[in-house]
Amino acid sequence: MLIPVWTATPLGNVHALTAGSPDRGDVVILPGLGVSVYLRDSVSALAGSGFRAWLPDPPGFGDSEDPPRHLGITQLAAVAVDWLRRRELSDVTVIGHSCGTQVAAHVAATVPEVVGRLVLGSPTVDPRYRTWPKAVLRWMRDGKREPRSLTRTQRPEWRRAGPARLLHLTNSMLADAVETTLRRVACPTTAIRGERDPICTPEWVRHLTPDVVELPGLAHAFPYQAPSAFADVLTAAERS
Repeated sequence: MLIPVWTATPLGNVHALTAGSPDRGDVVILPGLGVSVYLRDSVSALAGSGFRAWLPDPPGFGDSEDPPRHLGITQLAAVAVDWLRRRELSDVTVIGHSCGTQVAAHVAATVPEVVGRLVLGSPTVDPRYRTWPKAVLRWMRDGKREPRSLTRTQRPEWRRAGPARLLHLTNSMLADAVETTLRRVACPTTAIRGERDPICTPEWVRHLTPDVVELPGLAHAFPYQAPSAFADVLTAAERS
């Protein structure tokens, strides 16, 4: 069962869903571009594996309140850091998916005393595709490899966010170099990609970290079809 939790921040009340108990620690998932519903099953899977999982909606997205201005990657990371402190979480595993990996990397670099492990799911953006035309072509290619039901779940979230907010965040995403941020990250870092992901290429992800897990047959939004992937990777890391 997913429980809604509200947390006051300087940029408005942040809504999060949580499940599980912290027997094996706390895990925070930072979602992709304007969407988070597709990650709810991952929260349930993590909770079922003995973790306490959290899925916060960034300000202006999902069920969180609108901030007074549009926020980019570094501003979203600052809110996430403030949220972690207000929830009094420590030794946290932070998972980012898609552009959430860029936010997660900034969080891990900013508060190493809070983040014990970083997981990058489908990290963005490969430097070869950091322009609007190239990025759009890659997203269109990926869209043909994703289930049609995924888009149906995301449309209401995109409408709620609005085009101006999504445009601002996309521009920030394309300008942010996650490989530079990761140089300041001290904790263990694992990357996960779908084998058929045209956005997060195998060459790119192995440039970020040598610890890479590849999921056969899946594309960029792999958590939608394989919600247990994050829990499986964390469980395997504990055993190694």
